[in-house]
Amino acid sequence: MQTKKEKSKTWTIFLSSGPQKPVKKFNLSKKLFYSSFVFVFALIMVVGSLTYIILDLNNKQSQLYGQIEEQEAELVQVQSANTALYEEALEVQQTIEEFKDFEARLSELELDLPEDLQDTDGSGGLELPSNESYLEHTEEVSNNLSEMKKQLPEMVDNFEQTVSALAEYEEQLKFIPTYFPAEEGRISSEFGNRSDPFTGQSRFHSGADIAAPLETPIYAAAEGEVILAGRNGGYGETVVIDHGETYETLYAHLNSIDVSVGDRVEKGEEIGGMGTTGRSTGVHLHYEIIRNGEHVNPYLYMTFHDRDEEE
Repeated sequence: MQTKKEKSKTWTIFLSSGPQKPVKKFNLSKKLFYSSFVFVFALIMVVGSLTYIILDLNNKQSQLYGQIEEQEAELVQVQSANTALYEEALEVQQTIEEFKDFEARLSELELDLPEDLQDTDGSGGLELPSNESYLEHTEEVSNNLSEMKKQLPEMVDNFEQTVSALAEYEEQLKFIPTYFPAEEGRISSEFGNRSDPFTGQSRFHSGADIAAPLETPIYAAAEGEVILAGRNGGYGETVVIDHGETYETLYAHLNSIDVSVGDRVEKGEEIGGMGTTGRSTGVHLHYEIIRNGEHVNPYLYMTFHDRDEEE
């Protein structure tokens, strides 16, 4: 009975490849068979579930990619709109910076304002519209701003041309002897014919004399290069400055000289001290301006800025 029970738990399988061939016998456990069947079935279920999950994930991934593409398209549109706004803002900012630059360049020119503008108190402001006309006024302002925006490029161009012209004028003025050559003093002898202080005879005076205390600072009337610095006959201690193709200036009877030949001096730079060296009757500066090789009256140049303020 026990042997039959044991045999009932297995299957016997006979295999033969032919009638005359030996028979092979195998015992297959029913428990192993059912366990293998269950395992294979479970494996199929797991594989099926994984396949379903993978397909579902792929589907969701495709949907997500589609959403990302839509969002990227929207982002491109937003970026295009932002770029347009940025470019417009940049144009306005550039215009503002140009005006700031022009203002700075005008400030560097140090142009003198008329005294009647400098000394008076300022007052003013916008004249605001009444409540009844506010909407009409707002529309008018909007139209005016639009018109100004159209005119702005031309205004900037004209303003830049004006600033360029002023800058060129300032550059040219550096080499024209319009700076008063002494810290202080009065004109004691003018340009032209006069009575010689030593002989009493009529002689041509090739410059203007400025009288002031000993060692009063003497300044270069314009930018240029020192071509003489030292003793110069009857002129005594003398400085001569070449201001380019047109002008030379001469400063004579100096007590001290602070520059040397070859030095480059700026307009208004100190070059020496007033004295009475050479053919001189007292402390003064003999000042000459030579224009294109000919002596000219220094008075018009020395008083250039004063006359400009008066005008």
